[in-house]
Amino acid sequence: MNYRGFIEMKIGEFAKKFDVTIDTVRHYIEMGLLIPTKERSHYHFDSTCTDDMGLIVKLKQLQFTLQEIHKVISLKRITHFVDIQEIDYYLKVLLEKKQDLLREKEKINQSLHLLDKKIESIHLMSVTTAESGVPLLFLSLFHCPHCQEALHTTDAFIKGQYVLKGSLRCRCGYEAVIKDGIIVTPNVSASPQNEHYIYDQQMIEEITPSFISLLEKGNQWVYKRMLENDFSNKVILETNVETYVFPPKLLYSLSPNALYVFCGNTVGMLRKLKRKIEHFNPKLNVLYIVNSQLDLPFKHEMIDVVIDVLSFNDFSLFNNSHPLEKLSPYFKRDTKIFGYNVFYDANSRSHKKLRELYPNGHAENLQSCFLKNNLSSGGFTLIESEDIGYTENPGEYIDYHEKNEKLHCVAYAAEMKSR
Repeated sequence: MNYRGFIEMKIGEFAKKFDVTIDTVRHYIEMGLLIPTKERSHYHFDSTCTDDMGLIVKLKQLQFTLQEIHKVISLKRITHFVDIQEIDYYLKVLLEKKQDLLREKEKINQSLHLLDKKIESIHLMSVTTAESGVPLLFLSLFHCPHCQEALHTTDAFIKGQYVLKGSLRCRCGYEAVIKDGIIVTPNVSASPQNEHYIYDQQMIEEITPSFISLLEKGNQWVYKRMLENDFSNKVILETNVETYVFPPKLLYSLSPNALYVFCGNTVGMLRKLKRKIEHFNPKLNVLYIVNSQLDLPFKHEMIDVVIDVLSFNDFSLFNNSHPLEKLSPYFKRDTKIFGYNVFYDANSRSHKKLRELYPNGHAENLQSCFLKNNLSSGGFTLIESEDIGYTENPGEYIDYHEKNEKLHCVAYAAEMKSR
């Protein structure tokens, strides 16, 4: 029997009685909300602790903070709420809390009203975009990736300055199809990257804000460097847009007279990207190509600029080759690259897991040497780079990431080596 009361129990039993965790009970002890007796390393809870915990539970239901509850329990410990003045003081505390909650309720009601209006406006919103397709000015650039003969446009449905439907054919048998203004090449792989893409709702929910912030730093770095150049009438290429894509909100304010080419592995991703770019600037000259092996239906030596926003990391996740080596025939003597890539520290567990999940990928992918060797394979040299940070939690979207390991991000600019 304990002199403070007739009930005594240990911390586990006490926590279970009030349906809280042992850590919660320990936190209340540290704050002074509960004062059990202690023998060596064990706490013992008597009827006073039970009364105090009962009051804590009730006051929490009334939205009292732990600090406010501490004040009430302190008052109870001193006065025991026996005299009328003490009861009146306790009543005053409760009434003040009620007024606080009423004010909070009014704020919540105002917020709910604003939310209702916002929800209603979104329901009524009509997103209209101008319909675009393959710009006519691109037609002279289409060549067979196998024999480099000019591709012939057949069965074309043209609306304004765009080809919306049709085929691009070569005498050697190569054929790419134009559907809804998007070119679909015949060699799309059946890799896992066909299943999901960055604009997919599930994928968005699996990316952490810290990873998005890191990539946004990279976007701003690339944007700033590209603004320093005039890319009018230049061809700008971005491949493997599933993992990430340079934001349309930044793209449309770069060079309005440039020719932009986006390559991806999924029609769904390219359709969504097409809709977003049409929203920001429907007059932008943009070509969308479904292609996974980087053998593009273009004339060689026609690409002026490449944007790499995790594009090359993504390609080498599923292919045992350097992407720039495959793209090298399409580059001019003065082609430039602006982008950022990610990597892990040497001997990381994440890289080991990456090799297990993607055994057909390139062994150097997501290692610090990948950037330099990829650039070298395409004839490029690094002219600027900057470590822009890291994240230890990119989210489930990066399925090979091991907890608490650093995923570094380096932004860079490169240009063709002198020939």
